[in-house]
Amino acid sequence: MRYYELMWILAADADEEGIEQSIEAVDERIENHGGERLRSAAWGRRSLAYPINHHAEGIYNVVQFSMEPDESVIFEKEILADQAIIRHLQLRIEESELLPAAPVTPPTPPAMDEEAGSPETVDSSESDESVDSDEPDDETVEEEKPAGSEETEEEAVETEAPGA
Repeated sequence: MRYYELMWILAADADEEGIEQSIEAVDERIENHGGERLRSAAWGRRSLAYPINHHAEGIYNVVQFSMEPDESVIFEKEILADQAIIRHLQLRIEESELLPAAPVTPPTPPAMDEEAGSPETVDSSESDESVDSDEPDDETVEEEKPAGSEETEEEAVETEAPGA
């Protein structure tokens, strides 16, 4: 027995039922040829690198299985005859190239703060400091300017204008 990986693309207009039927048909063909399905993954809808039969997107599926070499040739011919599959690729792989047995779980999102309804920050003291910082706001800066500084700027403009 050798290890194989089959990646096939269905047309993007396939519905959920059509996708499930295609996966079941591939699994059934593997069993009919004396093989054993080891791992499978649904990659979902993705853009194609180039249009295939006027399709810009496709639904990708991958299955890894073990099968006798003679049977794998017949199996691939049956996949080629399937009209629902717009493109496929069957490769011989080594045991070390098998997909992980358990699906990889995505990282968990940050916990929600119940009071504010927003994600909690790692260090809440930093966010409090930014609000109550010692740096003056724009309004504070304008109030702290001496009254004569604005007049000085206007005078400088007026003196430059007639000389120019």
